[in-house]
Amino acid sequence: MIEIRTSDSAKFERVMELCGEMGAGMGIGSECCVHRLPSVEQVEAVAGHIDGLTVVTPITPQNHYDRVLEFIRGLPAGIRLVVNDVGVLYALHRDGGLDGFKAVAAGRGIVHTSEACPWVDHLVRDESDEVKAAFLQTNLNYSRTLEFMKSMGISAMETDLESRTIRAALTTGLPVAGHAEYIAVSYTRSCHTARYYGEVPPGCVQRCNVPMELELVDMFDLSGTPPGFAQPSPEMFKVYPTLHLLGNTVYFKSDCRETGGLERVVFNAEMYDMDMLKEKIFVFLQH
Repeated sequence: MIEIRTSDSAKFERVMELCGEMGAGMGIGSECCVHRLPSVEQVEAVAGHIDGLTVVTPITPQNHYDRVLEFIRGLPAGIRLVVNDVGVLYALHRDGGLDGFKAVAAGRGIVHTSEACPWVDHLVRDESDEVKAAFLQTNLNYSRTLEFMKSMGISAMETDLESRTIRAALTTGLPVAGHAEYIAVSYTRSCHTARYYGEVPPGCVQRCNVPMELELVDMFDLSGTPPGFAQPSPEMFKVYPTLHLLGNTVYFKSDCRETGGLERVVFNAEMYDMDMLKEKIFVFLQH
């Protein structure tokens, strides 16, 4: 199943139309920014047109916990909920707030993997096959963590569409959604996009509708006296990928197409030109 997601309410209607044309599922909400959440009324309106709607909730700073919990408790029954914050998940489980959802998935804010590091193969190049296999598991491949998450209501998981990550995720026995093409490298507490534009959230939310490309200029160097910034070495440029910034999340692009065994493949509409998204998905599936 293909699922198209957006956190931009201005795109809801266009994404609904595209999902209808392609027989795809739809997701709304944000993995990483509370200010990109829709209103409950907007969710209800979209849910009235989309069967099996997914609503994504973000990694949540402490001062926004009550707001996010109130949002989730107000959601209509029957949707698929993605939770990216363990504290939010715990509070919902403790208070019985997960009843009525079609499924509750652990999002990429909870499911971590070392393959999301762009130069992971360089980190493990001298390790044994056994160490490499263990290092490239998801954190939910640890049986105690998996059982703990399941005990709090998790019934599915999401991760990046990277071959070793997906193979590891599928061994958990949970339904797995893979995020296509854009691998989440890191999230920030202090939003790079807001800082770049000199704006204060939530006044910057419309800045997160189009990604920016990041260029490696310099890096922190501990060898100087005092430590400071230095030009990256040629070796660093060889392993450093092109990075993309959307909101407070940094991504790199992957060409992995291994979708066998997945419950769904997720495309983030903000990463693409809307007029080309349908063609992009078709090209992806053909490979």
